Amino acid sequence: MSAAAVESVDLATTELRELNGRLHHLGPDDPGRWRITNPNGAHAVAVGLDAEIDVEIEGHVGYYCAGMNKLATVRIDGNCGTGVAENIMSGSVIVAGDASQSAGAS
Repeated sequence: MSAAAVESVDLATTELRELNGRLHHLGPDDPGRWRITNPNGAHAVAVGLDAEIDVEIEGHVGYYCAGMNKLATVRIDGNCGTGVAENIMSGSVIVAGDASQSAGAS
């Protein structure tokens, strides 16, 4: 896939563990942009990222979304629960909704 390609993952049909595993084991041919749909309040979405990628999450997420981020840009188009961006080392996490307590705590 080219750098301009977007990988779309629907959490209504894909296990969260599979998504996070794919994000943790990116290769040189993997896209630099990811779109995650239907998170439906899932916890620990896009955690432990260690690559310069853009991840857009369309919908509300639960606890610890984008925790332990290093290098990635994560955009959440919805609300998020406790601990969003917990233990962030670098990169950025943008919330276009409401964030619960302990946002960005380290």
